[in-house]
Amino acid sequence: MPSTKVGEINVEYYVEGNGPPLLMIMGLGGQASSWGEPFLEQLRQRFTTIRLSNRGTGLSDKPAEVTIRAMADDAAGLLRELGIEKAHVLGISMGGMIAQEVALNYPQRVQGLVLGCTNCGPAHSAAVPAETLVKFAQISALTLEQRIEQFWLVTVTPEFVQRGRQFLDTMMAASLATPTPWETFGKQFAAIQAFDSYDRLPQLTAPTLIINGNRDVIVTVGNADILQQRINGSRVRIIEGVGHCFFWEKPEESAQAVVEFLAQVPAPA
Repeated sequence: MPSTKVGEINVEYYVEGNGPPLLMIMGLGGQASSWGEPFLEQLRQRFTTIRLSNRGTGLSDKPAEVTIRAMADDAAGLLRELGIEKAHVLGISMGGMIAQEVALNYPQRVQGLVLGCTNCGPAHSAAVPAETLVKFAQISALTLEQRIEQFWLVTVTPEFVQRGRQFLDTMMAASLATPTPWETFGKQFAAIQAFDSYDRLPQLTAPTLIINGNRDVIVTVGNADILQQRINGSRVRIIEGVGHCFFWEKPEESAQAVVEFLAQVPAPA
């Protein structure tokens, strides 16, 4: 398991593929293994992918402080430790919030920015549907395996729960190998609730692509419009027929959207 010291903590990471560096930041409770091989396989053909487990997840350390800014400092610090001066950055859900902070606080390290199924914080975003909140509230009383299955009900479409069961079982096995502590979920959820980038988004200078599934019931598609209005020159790509984890449901189309956009971003001078 590759890991390196970033500040005061050890961070789990994996570097794979060929091409320009692409830092990949996962969302709530996720870790380096949470991307899914079909999506990764597509990206590794065009990029040197750098996957990390956020603090509190995977085999990374689990310090008391878990904030969006702290996780952004970890991500930027990992690039520094790996000797990577500039990279594309892809963040998913909470990872998209972390990616925003990386781009805002370390603009010299970000070449192109891809924000997937994310928002600028609850204060200025489209609300999470009430039915989704009810499903989240039911999770805490369940066993770990039951929590993961309940989580599927809000992260992918019902159709994918049926046809993608083999894939989902593989992802469950990866989650169970290094389970994210329930305490980490609580800290990360609190970090999401405290996050607010709305007023700072016009300061972003990296070319930005915003991706959303049109059936996302966590970060509804209207959030993509809010981000686009705040980020100068940004583009939106809506992927039809998929939920929050669009990169699980349509990995080829999702990877193609990332590749096509980042191919247009000028190389570092």
